[in-house]
Amino acid sequence: MAERSRPFQNIRFIVRPGPKKLKILFVALILACTVALVALSMVRGCIRQRTQEALDQAAALEHENAELAEKADDLGTGSSIRDIAREELGMVDPGTVIIDPNS
Repeated sequence: MAERSRPFQNIRFIVRPGPKKLKILFVALILACTVALVALSMVRGCIRQRTQEALDQAAALEHENAELAEKADDLGTGSSIRDIAREELGMVDPGTVIIDPNS
């Protein structure tokens, strides 16, 4: 089996004593970057959730719009006007006898 080449095999990290203020600054910088990454991740999740909600709402509105367009097309016909008058207004055709079992 051929040995894999390791291009970074000869790199070594040497930590030397340095100014204490520089170390504190370095640690603070790492913490600030970590906090920023976590905050960005949370914002990204919130944006994804809002986007999905907006897409769902748009789909529902498109469906409702299609239903309303179909209903608007049907409104011009005589049978739809008769149905609306009968169902919503309680009107009947002339010459129709109404029998009310409650009277």
